[in-house]
Amino acid sequence: MRKKLYLATAVLSIICNQMLFAQEPITIGHLTKIQATKLKEDRNIQVYLPTSYKDQTISKQSYPVIYLLDGETNFNYLTAYVEKLSKGPYPSIPEMIVVGIPNTNRTRDLTPSKPNELTEEQRNKIKGETGGNDNFFDFLEKDLLTYINTTYRTNGYNILIGHSFGGITTLNYLWKNNQNFKGYLVHDPSIWWDNQYILKQYKSQPQKDFKGVKLFITQVGTSENKDHLADHYNSIQKLNTLLQSNTYKGLTYQYKQYEGEDHGSIPLKGNLDGLRYLFDGLRINFKEIDKQPTLVQDTYAKLSKDLNHPFIPNEGYLKTIITYYIKNKQEDQIKDLIEYTKSLYPTFKID
Repeated sequence: MRKKLYLATAVLSIICNQMLFAQEPITIGHLTKIQATKLKEDRNIQVYLPTSYKDQTISKQSYPVIYLLDGETNFNYLTAYVEKLSKGPYPSIPEMIVVGIPNTNRTRDLTPSKPNELTEEQRNKIKGETGGNDNFFDFLEKDLLTYINTTYRTNGYNILIGHSFGGITTLNYLWKNNQNFKGYLVHDPSIWWDNQYILKQYKSQPQKDFKGVKLFITQVGTSENKDHLADHYNSIQKLNTLLQSNTYKGLTYQYKQYEGEDHGSIPLKGNLDGLRYLFDGLRINFKEIDKQPTLVQDTYAKLSKDLNHPFIPNEGYLKTIITYYIKNKQEDQIKDLIEYTKSLYPTFKID
């Protein structure tokens, strides 16, 4: 009996150990710490890298970068969006690096001014420092972008995403200094802040040149226009009316409203639609190449023109297309596609 019990225990131990060692973590990114010089603090930064980033079967690729405010609440789901939307063989967006920026002092960093007047309700909600956008922008430009661009393979096309206070911060950066970002996604922004401070800034220069950027703003539905939320709602409406006036130069703009979504849920739909909006036209049916031989080249040329930035297809994506035509024995398409791919990636080879 003792021998049987010992044997059963040993077998159970082996099975448990095998199950334990068979487990592998599912990792969507990593956390790193960098110094925010002007803020005089260390900041945690979340980083997601695309699937192809470490693919040794293709040339080293470079990638656009999303900078995501309120990273602690948005990083997990947004990386899933990027992974899904950029996945071949019919990607809607390019593969991208995602950089989440968790907060340390949210109201300090994500407000553009120190308000002179606040309602009693606002005073109860807003405590501590305010108006620290400029110092936060210093961290964003001099510390964070420098770190990301020197550590990872970036291609210079950057997107800034913000919600609520993060939304007015994103709009403030676009207004003040937009050379580092070409795409802006803004969700239900707190335009009411400090007697509509941001709205007044945008009204002050109706002929301002934004030098070729795309802006996507979302707002909750009309059912949220009530009680204490009315000022928040109507302030965004006023900004949208202003931006729709088309007096600004170099700004491509779209506004979208979501019935049934509240202030907290709107970034989920907004980021999904916003990413598609930024890269509108990228998704192509590569099976049509036999009818349109330069379909891929033409698509990326148009995208580059629309976004005011050079884009080329990922080598892995081109390899997928070439493999399809090899299987279908379409020699003319194979030859042209390989020639095009080698013009972008000289070391390219097909197995």
